[in-house]
Amino acid sequence: MADRHHPRIRLRFTVLYATTLLLVLAGAATALRFALRATLEREFEESVRASAGLVTQFFKTEVNEYRTIEATLTHIAGELVFEDRIIRYRHPDGRLFRSKVPPSTARPEALPTPMHSVRFPLNPDLAPGWEVEVEASMANMLALQAQNDRWFGFGIPLLVLIAAIAGWWLTGRTLHPVGEMAAAAARIAPASGTRLPVANPDDELGRLGLRFNALLYRLDGALTQQRQFLADAAHELRTPIARMRARVELALLQANGGPVPAPDHPQLLGALDAELRGVSHQLDELLQLARADATTDDEITGAQPLFLDDLAVDEAPRWQPQAQQLGMQLTFGRLEETPITGDPTLLARLVGVLVDNALRYGRADGHVQLSVRPEGNEAVLEVHDDGPGVPPAERARIFDRFYRGEQARHRRADGSGLGLAIAAWITKRHGGTIRAGDSPLGGARFTVRLPRNH
Repeated sequence: MADRHHPRIRLRFTVLYATTLLLVLAGAATALRFALRATLEREFEESVRASAGLVTQFFKTEVNEYRTIEATLTHIAGELVFEDRIIRYRHPDGRLFRSKVPPSTARPEALPTPMHSVRFPLNPDLAPGWEVEVEASMANMLALQAQNDRWFGFGIPLLVLIAAIAGWWLTGRTLHPVGEMAAAAARIAPASGTRLPVANPDDELGRLGLRFNALLYRLDGALTQQRQFLADAAHELRTPIARMRARVELALLQANGGPVPAPDHPQLLGALDAELRGVSHQLDELLQLARADATTDDEITGAQPLFLDDLAVDEAPRWQPQAQQLGMQLTFGRLEETPITGDPTLLARLVGVLVDNALRYGRADGHVQLSVRPEGNEAVLEVHDDGPGVPPAERARIFDRFYRGEQARHRRADGSGLGLAIAAWITKRHGGTIRAGDSPLGGARFTVRLPRNH
């Protein structure tokens, strides 16, 4: 599976691994070769010096017995034997000393080339001006270097080849889970519930698979939410559209001479206008929630410093006509200076949703009260009413889309169940919380808490 889906990745990893290993080994071999060559040359030079030192020490010991330099050197030439080097002696004038006794050392033509020649003083005190000339063969040292070069030249490519084979096998084993995940990903259908297989959740590929599965869960949730959203929206819009179609069809029947009573045109137009206003309001709320779903970042686009109390004071007059029409009082309770940072348009919509909700479901001829105050690091907005309130069993769900409690459905049939969902989204987008509870006025209390500026 990994071979079919990831040959290029596998090949790139193997080539990169083998090339890196080749460069490392070649660099190490080059450095080792130079170090070994320097060591061999140093040891060769020391051995040459040791040979000359042995000759000078032997000369110092034997010169007292043989009296003359020539006799002593003749004796030394017959006694000292060196297999891979030649010892010669030179007069102070540079002439080569020729012993009467054939030397026991090898002849020059018998030694392999190349040769290395070095001169040393014989003994400045006992033989002033005389020199010892050591001519040594470098063949053994060069043969050892050549052997090392052959080992490096043969061993490094072999090691790289073995490492490349092992890397190819190891990369295949490593990428095998990737191939399985790719095959599983190709079989995944929207909202199918299928997930990527995770062999080891503790390694990098396992963590990648877990994160991808988490993404799939979020996508499935979003798709489910979208389907539910569309289904609920269609259901909510179908009813008022059906009512409008029924009214229009009756009017058409009457206009065509059908057996139906003549409609009251002002009443018909008023009913159609009310239905269209309701549908328009629902569409506005649906568009607001669609924008909320399309927003992925946490940063508020139009955020700016503002005072929540001033925003509430500016927003309340928009709802006074509706309150007066319902015979309700819209007043302010505690109102203190409360600085925050937020989007004034969204926050105005938040205040409007809560006030509209309180006016819709409050008690007739009742009372709606707004209050804004700072509390620690939070800005608190509260909307009270003296209506029937929200039962505790429904408080956790009233912020869900299209949800309407039993009492709300009985009191108002024209609600959409979207207003509080919009309020919850605006609050969450500003990093705050919204809760429903009991009001001192006897009805519901909606409390919004937002981060406060200092």
